[in-house]
Amino acid sequence: MFSACGKFGWPIDKRLERRQATALLSFKALPLPAVNAATRYSTITMSHEDKRLGSSSLQAAFLRHDDSLAPSERLLGEDNDAVYRTLLESTRAIPWKIDWVTMQFTYIGPQIEALLGYAPSTWKTVEDWAARMHPDDRESVVNFCVAQSQAGTDHEADYRALTADGGYVWIRDVVHVVRKDNGDVDALIGFMFDISERKRTEERLAQLQRELERLSLSDGLTGVGNRRMFDTVIEREWASSAASGKPLSLVMVDIDFFKSYNDYYGHLQGDECLKRIARALGEAAGPNALLSRFGGEEFMLVLSETDADEAVRVAERCRALIADEAIPHLRSPHGQRVTASFGVGTVAPNEGVDLTAFINLTDAQLYQAKEQGRNRISAVDRAGLGGEGFKLHSR
Repeated sequence: MFSACGKFGWPIDKRLERRQATALLSFKALPLPAVNAATRYSTITMSHEDKRLGSSSLQAAFLRHDDSLAPSERLLGEDNDAVYRTLLESTRAIPWKIDWVTMQFTYIGPQIEALLGYAPSTWKTVEDWAARMHPDDRESVVNFCVAQSQAGTDHEADYRALTADGGYVWIRDVVHVVRKDNGDVDALIGFMFDISERKRTEERLAQLQRELERLSLSDGLTGVGNRRMFDTVIEREWASSAASGKPLSLVMVDIDFFKSYNDYYGHLQGDECLKRIARALGEAAGPNALLSRFGGEEFMLVLSETDADEAVRVAERCRALIADEAIPHLRSPHGQRVTASFGVGTVAPNEGVDLTAFINLTDAQLYQAKEQGRNRISAVDRAGLGGEGFKLHSR
């Protein structure tokens, strides 16, 4: 029945808008002053001072009312035209009325000019209303409002409305369908509410949520993915590779003699070493690989749609860039510089090897590289696609 705008849904103070709309709709039997205007359904907007929300991640949203917004009983002042006009033009809600047959505005409140910058006289038909809507919202909002109006159902919609100065304002349109005695639709009466501030709040909350999600998947020291990120991505890529039949490669990296490095240089210097190694690995692997810190001085590279030969070339680039860093390590037998060992595994997931076995297989290659003296690459190809480069490092 309702698609929430963003992930936070309708705010609590929506009930106030419903009460305001219900009170004003009770006067629907009285004639409205004739003023041409162009929006058959109305809009609920985003404010002038924050035009950035025009490209916001928030989307238009809709709500269908099962019950009519108009009360069945008569209210005090209903027959008083002066009271009616005062209510219409002093409320923060912007009233409007559209004739169903002509699809033209017969009235829109003067408040619309202060909000959007367009004089009431410029709102002539529903085409004007649609044209003054954000292009990303237009189709879905128009289709929803047309369908609900044709069905004779009261409804409301949130969307971004264009301002005269080129910005966008978030609006909530609350729409009541007026029927003739025979049940046919006679007119639409509605009220627009400026909900810009709450949309800005929703956007800030959404940004905070995204930032929390990012932090929960990042290693706090090096800034690369953490173990949780690795677990998430490797499962996703495993499933994708199984579906496509394309090879999946994994590179496991272990910094050689890192405990000795920490003991000699201290943990703060050890942290700096980890950061430099992470940067070198990220540069060597490129943007399409997932780099994550697996734990301690171990890193993982997930290489989707990558055969064994290319995976070994990635490991070789990593090894070369680490050498270029020339990080001093007086306790290392490899030129007294920081080096790393690499285990490389490649598999086609439909071979009957499960994910855990594949990770263990790659880990065994890393162990092999360390057993062979460290500062080297050991690789295994369970996909059977390895080239000459792979064969040089296979065990």
